[in-house]
Amino acid sequence: MIGITSFFRVLINTNIFVSICVYYLALSSEILLKSTNNNISFFIFFASLFTYNIQRIIRIKKGTNHKRKEWTLKHLKLIYILTIIGASFSMYYFLKFNTQTQNVIFLTGIVSIMYPFGIRSIPYCKILIISSVWTIASMYLLISENNLSLNNNVILHLISRFLFVFAITIPFDIRDIKYDKNNLKTIPISLGVQKSKLLSIFALLLICFISIVHLSQKIVNISLFFTILIICVFSCILIFKSDEKKEDFFFSFWIESLSVFFYLFLVISLLI
Repeated sequence: MIGITSFFRVLINTNIFVSICVYYLALSSEILLKSTNNNISFFIFFASLFTYNIQRIIRIKKGTNHKRKEWTLKHLKLIYILTIIGASFSMYYFLKFNTQTQNVIFLTGIVSIMYPFGIRSIPYCKILIISSVWTIASMYLLISENNLSLNNNVILHLISRFLFVFAITIPFDIRDIKYDKNNLKTIPISLGVQKSKLLSIFALLLICFISIVHLSQKIVNISLFFTILIICVFSCILIFKSDEKKEDFFFSFWIESLSVFFYLFLVISLLI
């Protein structure tokens, strides 16, 4: 059991695990939008690997305190290798996309790269940037590359995705209170832990409401509808358990894994 935990800690510390989570969230979009594109999903994995690791390197070089700073310094060569791999494969897939998709990636990429250079310090901007970038990466790029119509139903899917990422990101801000309280203004610092959890759960309730609208318009069937409800309930349980005293593994594995569970639950619903 200790060996398995150590294995996952390596995946977490190298940002491989978060890249896997974004990848599976993108696959969940393929199910919801009934449209697939392997180039997009693979790009998202490698782009996430590059982005998260380059941000880690930048923050380390700036001398910023970070919960994984010591581990990163000991394994800096590995982080550099993964960053190069992520950048190389990202460029390979990027060149396959249409101009519109490339433009969206370029603009999103600028925001992601500039994130550790002060953008994240803007009050409440941290969570909005993460939610927006994950929404664009995990859903909008598929819409753009596959030339899907941006109708009201698709827009509701995008809003739902933003709300989901927003909801599961708040626990990370709760975890980071001790790091952020001196230089960042986040939702948990302003509202407190309990009110922040309620805000997160409210976002999940809005997702349920959107799902009711989709069900009434026959955009999703009853199986997908109940699956989304189960995902939201499961997310609420983990969010309720979140507090700043929890170990990092709880957030970096279990909360992060909600994106993977989202996909797995959707797949199961298709098999029922």
